[in-house]
Amino acid sequence: MTAPITRSEISDEDLVAVGRVRRPTGIKGAVLVEVYSGLQDRFSVGDILVANGLEYQIVETGRSGNAAKLTFASVDSIEKADELRGLELFVPIESLPKNPPGVYYHYEIVGIDVVTLAGKQLGTLTEILETGSNDVFIITPKSVAGKKASAEILIPVLKGVIVEVDSENGVMKIDPPAGLL
Repeated sequence: MTAPITRSEISDEDLVAVGRVRRPTGIKGAVLVEVYSGLQDRFSVGDILVANGLEYQIVETGRSGNAAKLTFASVDSIEKADELRGLELFVPIESLPKNPPGVYYHYEIVGIDVVTLAGKQLGTLTEILETGSNDVFIITPKSVAGKKASAEILIPVLKGVIVEVDSENGVMKIDPPAGLL
């Protein structure tokens, strides 16, 4: 008998997206998951994931190429697995490993105000592009009364460029490379 799917009592504000179900694999209900961190082994048997407001407990893990292969207690057929296709998977924030100083999860810094060392207000960090070699922060300038905001600013995440992150006050100080601004 399979465990029932339960409605999650965790609020959306306490959840962080960790992956997306790509497709079913095999006939017994396993799914392939694109893992946002790139670490296919980040999931363990017993972990609870939330998708579409429902909780799913992992009963088996594996890998397939660059995807995690997960089997949930409540999903025991290819038909049930196919219902998960495309759903984003979430975990509670408190279940995330603590980062070392100076390392942040995307959700911790997206929305932060960005200023230069000279005090010039650049805008808000609205997106992070993962390019392979280094991430790139997309800064969206704020509109000033009646004036259209200027174009987005792309800031490479390189040593020496990101000087300070004050997440409590929502401010990031940067020292942009010469000629960037």
